[in-house]
Amino acid sequence: MWPRISVATVKRLLPLGLASLALLLAACGGGGASTGALAGKTPTQVLTGALAAARHSGSVHFSLLGRESGQTESIEGDASATDGREVITAGSITIEAEVVGTGAYVEGNAGGLENQMGLSAATAATYAGKWISIAATDAPYPAITKAVRLAGTLSDLQPTGHLTLTAATTRASHAVVGVKGGLPPGAVKGTTGSAVLYVSTADPTVPIVFDVEQVASGTKESDIGTFTSWGKPLHLVAPATTVPFASLPTS
Repeated sequence: MWPRISVATVKRLLPLGLASLALLLAACGGGGASTGALAGKTPTQVLTGALAAARHSGSVHFSLLGRESGQTESIEGDASATDGREVITAGSITIEAEVVGTGAYVEGNAGGLENQMGLSAATAATYAGKWISIAATDAPYPAITKAVRLAGTLSDLQPTGHLTLTAATTRASHAVVGVKGGLPPGAVKGTTGSAVLYVSTADPTVPIVFDVEQVASGTKESDIGTFTSWGKPLHLVAPATTVPFASLPTS
């Protein structure tokens, strides 16, 4: 699944692991639907081709929604090869990460900064609502930049193990075929489940929906993401005023 925050976690970001999107899913339909540009391809070929098409597109908008034990977590974001942003919400926790070129920035409420950046309650309260700049030499930098850029996003979308293809169907108003397998790389040890990446049957054969069902320590969790606006340029601007992460109190 996606690297995550916590409801017990959500997905990917920072020292965090933030990870999971508000999404509008159309119903699965489609008996007899055509496999289109994916006709005759093996599951591995469909998956490899989808990731290649995604990289070639250069950018994407995504929404992720995670549900666990009656709680929800969401991530809304945009990603390109060099830039990206994510807004994560989990209960009362909110935090946003943005990468513009080589610059990385984080802004959140007190709960987000405390739980996701590891700040003390007092420091988190002081810097809540303020943009914090993360230098390349700061510990959170690699995790943040990987999480919000396109390469990091795509690394979370790969079913593993024995792969099979679903029947052609419709997801998020697109004709798709799913590649089904085990949980993506990086799943927590002891977690079981499955993942399906639904790929457009029309060129470009990019990812449309990613659906994960998993069980960890007896708790069921579902994550579902939608991907839109492939190839649409991002126009992110770095915050004008920031507080250096290295200047924050350490206790």
